[in-house]
Amino acid sequence: GYITLTTHNRRANLINDSELNKLKTKSCFFKAEISGKFNENAFPNDENLALKIGSQVMFIKNDSSGNASYFNGKLATVIHLAPDEVQVRMDDQKEDYVLKKENWENKRYQLNAETKELEEEVIGTFSQYPIKLAWAVTVHKSQGLTFDKAIVDVGQAFAPGQVYVALSRLRSLEGLILRTRIQTEVIFSDAKVVGFTQEKTSQQDLPELLRVHQEHYLFQLVERTFEFESLIGALIQFQKEQTSSLEFEEEE
Repeated sequence: GYITLTTHNRRANLINDSELNKLKTKSCFFKAEISGKFNENAFPNDENLALKIGSQVMFIKNDSSGNASYFNGKLATVIHLAPDEVQVRMDDQKEDYVLKKENWENKRYQLNAETKELEEEVIGTFSQYPIKLAWAVTVHKSQGLTFDKAIVDVGQAFAPGQVYVALSRLRSLEGLILRTRIQTEVIFSDAKVVGFTQEKTSQQDLPELLRVHQEHYLFQLVERTFEFESLIGALIQFQKEQTSSLEFEEEE
């Protein structure tokens, strides 16, 4: 019932393959159905999914049927396999569930020259059972998930906040096992986040900022409204044009 949270895909794959090989049951392979254009690097699941009865798996997609039978991150155990059937038992339920394949779409977006609206076009689909081996997952893929029990292996953490994300996946300390010692150098924050936080705290309160900028705006408004330079310039020009050297003209 434990799931290992580790930092690298390579490490997670090694654990999953090792645990799968420990099972004495027969391996079954389920090939994905791919149509159109779908980049291999963007496959949402294994093209050839290897499962055994007893495999610990995790759902990687929400139930698209609307029944909410499963969700992304839910754990289950494989209890029956056939050439065209996968049956699992959810960790928190006693009833068995027969899986259906889910579809993922590869979409291309382009701007309509006439309507100026963004239009989407499905250029490829990927159909596969929405589960993958889950004795171990990466910390990155565990984001947003919650576990009762987990083995945390973050001794080689390399990304800001990675240690925090891993530890905060557990509901309580009772279900936590540390596989490796967490050194202080692997616990660090993103410099951009720290900078943003510091800048935010140094700003003035919003009411005070509003008052200052209101005064500034009113000053600009008055300055523009009562601007006499153009009128003064016109009067000077008029005076120059009307000035005469004839002596018999009266000054008035």
